[in-house]
Amino acid sequence: MLVLGRKKGEAVNIGDNIRIVVLDVSGDSVRIGIEAPQETAVYRSEIYRAIQEENRAAVASKDLAANLNRLLKSNTQK
Repeated sequence: MLVLGRKKGEAVNIGDNIRIVVLDVSGDSVRIGIEAPQETAVYRSEIYRAIQEENRAAVASKDLAANLNRLLKSNTQK
């Protein structure tokens, strides 16, 4: 992990097309602005984790449904 100190108005560039700007610092809170191409997804960590968990649950549910369907078909063929 790269750790940088930045003041209000200062920025950090990531690659050629992502820029993070410190907009405001107030107590323990920092407001940042992120400039990135529209096709680049930007999420808060807690939202990203929730999306990942939903994706895992959807895959598990799909696998469960496929297995149940396969079991039902094999039982009706007997």
